[in-house]
Amino acid sequence: MAAEIAPGKVERQEMPGDLEAFRDWLAAGPTKRGGHALRRGYQAGIEVFHSPAGSYVVKSPRGFYLWRRIGRASLRREHQAYVNLTGIRGVPRCLGMLEDGALVLEYIEGDTLRKREHTLQHRDAFFEQLLATIRSLHAAGVAHGDLKRKDNILVGPGEQPYLVDFGVASIEARRHYPWSSAVYRWMRQYDYNAWVKHKYRRQLSKLDEADAALYRPTWPEQVARIIRVIWQKLTFRRLRKRQLAKPDIDA
Repeated sequence: MAAEIAPGKVERQEMPGDLEAFRDWLAAGPTKRGGHALRRGYQAGIEVFHSPAGSYVVKSPRGFYLWRRIGRASLRREHQAYVNLTGIRGVPRCLGMLEDGALVLEYIEGDTLRKREHTLQHRDAFFEQLLATIRSLHAAGVAHGDLKRKDNILVGPGEQPYLVDFGVASIEARRHYPWSSAVYRWMRQYDYNAWVKHKYRRQLSKLDEADAALYRPTWPEQVARIIRVIWQKLTFRRLRKRQLAKPDIDA
């Protein structure tokens, strides 16, 4: 049953002093300090730096001139999402942006849900806290929109869930932007649908009454599902999976 947990905030905010100390440390010789690469996307590279001021994730725009400008704009928008989410439990603290357009975030020690989903010791509590964080996001007017990717959900210390990568997040718009408001509503529902699918490992026939009330597939998801089913039938994907799962009698 879905837990009714009020949106939670902790006393955390952007820290200009921390950003200044980290900036000075980088300026002293970033190539000597070194950053550990986590991921490289089309628009941004993600590195972890362990400095005397703390451990931080740095998302830097990359690519050619035009692509780099798009990356900078995307990071500025992501920064705004983090500003709106300042102090929310389960969202890494944002330090701010560097002069080159890089976004600096608190580093969370842990693994992704993709790696930990089968080894969670307190699974029910984890998903209750995750739902509370999602509700806190929405109360702050931000929808993540990409929680279907298990890599965007971290299992932090004490199995505290954290949400990362707000690159495609939607920020609730004012009433005179109807299209943007519609996108926000869709993405907010995507967040709940993703939570339900992760909690029940896509076994939607097992939903309890409270969680079933949260799950409402949007029309883009319904269309995507139809396309996926047709593709699986055309490529015999399910048949091949069943054949691979059969035990070898002759073995």
